[in-house]
Order: sequence, then structure tokens, then C-alpha cells
Amino acid sequence: MDVCLVIKQRLEELGLEQRDLAAAAGGHGVLHFAVADSEKIAPEPGRTDIYDKIGKFLKLPGGKLAKLADHQRKEVLKRKSGRSTQALV
Repeated sequence: MDVCLVIKQRLEELGLEQRDLAAAAGGHGVLHFAVADSEKIAPEPGRTDIYDKIGKFLKLPGGKLAKLADHQRKEVLKRKSGRSTQALV
């Protein structure tokens, strides 16, 4: 599942807006991240504490967003590498 979609759905369930999330996480580009499209590569799970802050604010199980982001990063990179390889053939 897409990290951005999980964030958007959870915000909706809690009756919150993206600006609430950005304020709670202290900025950190959260607003941009939350609305980014799924073809953009999310920050690496170990590189930032953004997932912990977002997860706590959205009342999600610890590590859930980081795990989703890791999976999503790998899928996007796989698709992008496949596209460039196919274009060369």
C-alpha cells in the first residue's frame, strides 16, 4: 500500500487535515510529503524520524509507516530501473 494513501486515509478517519499533520510534526516537509504522488521516492526509513512523528500523530502502530515506505521505495526503484532498461533495448 502507498504511504501517502495511508496518511491521507488516516487523516480522514481522524477528521484532521494535512496542515494539522504538518504542524504536529514540526514542518519537516511533511505537508509536501503527505501529498506527494506515489512515483516519488519517499525518504528512506532509517534516514529520518519523520515516520515516527507522523505515525504517533496518526495513532498508527510503531514502525508501520517506515516499513511501508521501505517497500514503496523498493517498488518505485524497481519500476524506474525496469523502464530505463527497456528503453535501451
